[in-house]
Amino acid sequence: MAGGRGFSLVELLVVIGIVGMLIGMLLPAVQRVRESSRKTACGNNLRQTALATSVYESGRRRFPAGCDQLPAPPELPTGTLHAWTSSILPFLEEAELAARIDYAREWNDPAGNRVASKQKIAAYVCPSGVLSYVGKADYTGISGAWMLGVDGVPFFGAAGLTNGVLVPRDRDTGPVRAAHVSDGLSATLLAAESTDRGPAPGEDADPEDPTGRWAVHNCGPQSSGFINTETSDIRSLHPGGAQAAFADARVVFLSESMDPIVLAAICTRNGGEAQASAASVP
Repeated sequence: MAGGRGFSLVELLVVIGIVGMLIGMLLPAVQRVRESSRKTACGNNLRQTALATSVYESGRRRFPAGCDQLPAPPELPTGTLHAWTSSILPFLEEAELAARIDYAREWNDPAGNRVASKQKIAAYVCPSGVLSYVGKADYTGISGAWMLGVDGVPFFGAAGLTNGVLVPRDRDTGPVRAAHVSDGLSATLLAAESTDRGPAPGEDADPEDPTGRWAVHNCGPQSSGFINTETSDIRSLHPGGAQAAFADARVVFLSESMDPIVLAAICTRNGGEAQASAASVP
């Protein structure tokens, strides 16, 4: 009996070409689904963080200091530098880690804080991030708006560094109370994505670099008129914008084409633009 006819080389190449074309068509769709899942997980992390901050505020009648810069001479002339993301740990199901931190000592004090500050906290890491480093934080506190030279946006000067919600604590400024947020909690940003701010991997990378870590500082004013630009404090790896949490713990996706005037308005707590800013944000 004659054997069955097999594929010719040309037919096999055609089939391989068709399969490759189908894979090429499907891959972008698969990537979009994966990014959608990562974006959802990222939003949930930010929501947990905002809710933990709200619980902190409810219990203490004030928001945590964005960063402790209150001098305590002679040992701590610039304060302990502990960040708000360190202060809310007990309300983020990280009470055990918080118990290992001595908040009266500098954030990386070798007596114990240094080791604690290097721990990974899942709620502080966006799944879309690329870089990996110790103590990573992909979310930062918004301390105000400091947009210099942006058309139509009022420049607040030094006051713009601390006219937000999570402001540094020093001799001149203290933690913000809900009553201080005259624009309304639902119209004032608390925190936002600021992904992959830390040191890029490399032989010259400093493992002690504090940039982009949850234990230290981790707050600042939005200094760019647009989200996801190189100089923007609010930035992500999500296409089209970045996620942000308002002071009432509501999380929204802010478009990178958002009007800079509106962006500046929602970064400040007392600018008097509550109605306009709230109406312009989804």
